[in-house]
Amino acid sequence: MSAGVQASFVIGWMLMLAGGVVFWVMSRSLPAAEKRHGVAAMSIVFIAFANYFAMALGQGHVNFNGETVFFARYTDWVLTTPILLVSLAMMATRELARIRTLLFSLVVADVYMIVTGLVGNLSSSPHNYYWWIISMVAFIAVLGMIWGPLRTEAARGPDRAGFDKLAKMLTILWLIYPLVWLIGTSGFGWLSYGVESWFYLILDVTAKVGFGYVALTAARKLKTT
Repeated sequence: MSAGVQASFVIGWMLMLAGGVVFWVMSRSLPAAEKRHGVAAMSIVFIAFANYFAMALGQGHVNFNGETVFFARYTDWVLTTPILLVSLAMMATRELARIRTLLFSLVVADVYMIVTGLVGNLSSSPHNYYWWIISMVAFIAVLGMIWGPLRTEAARGPDRAGFDKLAKMLTILWLIYPLVWLIGTSGFGWLSYGVESWFYLILDVTAKVGFGYVALTAARKLKTT
């Protein structure tokens, strides 16, 4: 493992751990009805912390077909992205039970997207590109549900502006992930492991720590509503 890759993992677990501490402090001032946002935000960064810590220790990867596959990234994503979607849904409505079918569909499509991405990462060319396309179909389904029925629900929810802000943030960041996958070591190989690791680090920190901060800030404002 190169020094650049190792450094990205070390910085990753430190930033995720720091984010968890900040979210714990922020959660203390949340109204009781919104503390679930704090639980979601802390869960996301602490799961990411564990996976980055494992990779920093030289764990969380396998050698396959002469390439290094960091499966810890996928164990991170398959756990944290559903929580991110639940967090977004909590911003859309306080009654998650009422949208349980939609939420279940979102999580299933999301997990399918991540798992097929991992299968692609473990596949040789051209099969990796087939799996990438399949993963993207699931991703389109996720975006369709976010900007379709979930946004419609948010129009009746406690904070439509907060939902739109988080949904835009999530959409932009999640659009970049598959592009990095495609041009990185999993696809065309135009990026080295080091450059790819730093791209993923920036995306992960923004999508987890940044998203959590925005979500908790919005949740704190609900105290007066």
